Amino acid sequence: MGRTKKQPQRLSFGRTRQERSGRWSAAYRHHGVMHRPADTFPSKQSAVSWLDNERHLIELDHITPGTWAPPAQRAAALAAASLTFEDYATKWLAQRSVSRRTRDSYDYLLTQHILPVLGTSVLAEISTEDVREWFAGMGTRYVTRNARAYGVLTAVFNTAVDDGLISRSPARITGASSVKHRRTVVLLEPEQLAQLADKMPEELRLAVLLAGWCGLRRGEVFALTRTDIGRDCATVTVDKAVTYRQREYVCGPTKTMESNRTVTVPPHLRPIITEHLARFTGRARTALLFPDPATGGFYTEGRFRGPFFDARESIGQPDLHFHDLRHFGGVMAALTGATTREVMDRLGHTTTTAAMRYQHVAAGRADALADRLSALAVGG
Repeated sequence: MGRTKKQPQRLSFGRTRQERSGRWSAAYRHHGVMHRPADTFPSKQSAVSWLDNERHLIELDHITPGTWAPPAQRAAALAAASLTFEDYATKWLAQRSVSRRTRDSYDYLLTQHILPVLGTSVLAEISTEDVREWFAGMGTRYVTRNARAYGVLTAVFNTAVDDGLISRSPARITGASSVKHRRTVVLLEPEQLAQLADKMPEELRLAVLLAGWCGLRRGEVFALTRTDIGRDCATVTVDKAVTYRQREYVCGPTKTMESNRTVTVPPHLRPIITEHLARFTGRARTALLFPDPATGGFYTEGRFRGPFFDARESIGQPDLHFHDLRHFGGVMAALTGATTREVMDRLGHTTTTAAMRYQHVAAGRADALADRLSALAVGG
């Protein structure tokens, strides 16, 4: 039979107890809080010696404040004295409750842009100057990447502060995690969207129209299967997205929980979907709407980019991005008088910011339309 746990033995300061393992634990109360060592002791004498040392530190603390600190705090400081940034960041990433897409992004930024410079440094010894030097070394060409990397670095340091490993984050560069986007969104007119679709290969025409009229992201478009199209092609269900991670295209969850949605298809688009299903989509329920013609798998961005770039050039919009089609969908929805909540639900937004921006743009376009109508009246 195993050893039985003995009752605590009270001493003049603190108490000891022999555990079932045969080792000894110790504890003492100070300022109403019970303190214990990080580990147990091989003998009662070593446990008593630890208590004697703690009592001595407390007595000295009355003379020189700061001499004593809670044992757990001292143990954390001792661990931090040899803990490298890479060791801590690796553990930090493993404990994040995030989507696979976000985890892959964090892992890429850490392994490719942060750890090669700061990985071997002791976490507690990294200074603000070290962080500034690392950030400057990132260059100025890829500002979005730099901002995201800095955001990950800041998150790691903030967690280290919460864990009591460092007292203050050394990541203190004002504005380093924000990006000022200089590109202006290209907002098409409905006839321009139709022209763009007509310039695409026949099997990709619907991809442009769905992104525009239904406000779908590119990854959502290329993840669509036959079963996602509702009866009479009146709805499109969005519950997955294709992303490029670790040199392969994978189908996984949508960007956010709110991105899971069922979008009502405008009536004029439904016959086009019906024709597309008959001509370009397999009969299986899981058949992709837009399979790669070479592999039958997910349509790769590289293969799509060529025809899309040619199409945008042909309609005189060389700066058009595929994501601009989603903006078109938001503004068109707002033009119909949709509420902020309705626009959010249709596009799968998590906040009202984007939806309100679409409504603001739509209001401006409505004013311009009114001006054109008055011009027609005067001209008549």
